[in-house]
Amino acid sequence: MTGLLTPAVAQEKRVAHITVALGNPFVGTVAKTIQDEGKKNGMAVSVFGGPFDAALQSQQIDDAIAQKYDAIALFPANPNALLPALTRAKAAGIPVVLINSGIASGHDDLYLSYVGEDQKVLGQIVGKMISDAAKGRDAYKVAIISGTLSESTPQSRIAGFKDAIAANPKIEIVAVEDARWDTARSEQIAGQLFARFAARGGLDAVFAMADYMAFGVIKSAKAARIPLGTGKGQTMVVASNCAKMGIDAIAAGEQFGTATQMPARTGRETVATLKQHFAGQPIKKENILEMVAITKQNVETFRTDCTF
Repeated sequence: MTGLLTPAVAQEKRVAHITVALGNPFVGTVAKTIQDEGKKNGMAVSVFGGPFDAALQSQQIDDAIAQKYDAIALFPANPNALLPALTRAKAAGIPVVLINSGIASGHDDLYLSYVGEDQKVLGQIVGKMISDAAKGRDAYKVAIISGTLSESTPQSRIAGFKDAIAANPKIEIVAVEDARWDTARSEQIAGQLFARFAARGGLDAVFAMADYMAFGVIKSAKAARIPLGTGKGQTMVVASNCAKMGIDAIAAGEQFGTATQMPARTGRETVATLKQHFAGQPIKKENILEMVAITKQNVETFRTDCTF
């Protein structure tokens, strides 16, 4: 009797996506995309969220190790505090893909690949916008309303921003405030900053790190009857990762610009990297996604990709 060979059934790969605040629109969209795309590609993705809490993420990494996940997709809350947990993941043979935010330099052996933009370049893109606007001014006051400063992402963007404005000594960063990627908090901080600097002629520009933060700044400026724009006596509002509200504000002339950091793309590229790994294919150590400045001149090109 001739026996029939039964085709081997590919076993579904289990991926732990350990991330930060899922209520954040960027973070939530990345997570949903990884789950949806993972399912299409033979992966069962479990999402473990929480606040920007490195201690919690360390515990979640340990749980993923104990439960023998096939891979970890990590959106790090802190560049340094997770190193011991990542060392344990490496010892357990569980590959880690970093998403959006990096870890401390000198620890490349602790992760398989990084997927995301170069955060320093995103800061440079915004810095160039402001540097161009400040040409010919005797003084130019800029406030930065930042994402969670314990993360590497805001730190790198601020470093890139400072690099881009360094050639113009007239540009002064007069405040750096941590709004934790939150719209309402950004609006509140902007109101306080507008009041604080009113006696000094107001702020020439506000760099709010995400479009949904810039939205809060714009609301606050309107409430204070502060004119928006790049001219003298106006306040220029810029951001460094796009969202629908920012695209709308740029089209309306209320926000000058932003940059391409698109969560669905990040999620898709993360799954593509994991798929390559599971197939035994070579992986890029640094999968740096394309970064482009978005202004009124090209805003409609990015309306679909920046809507989430």
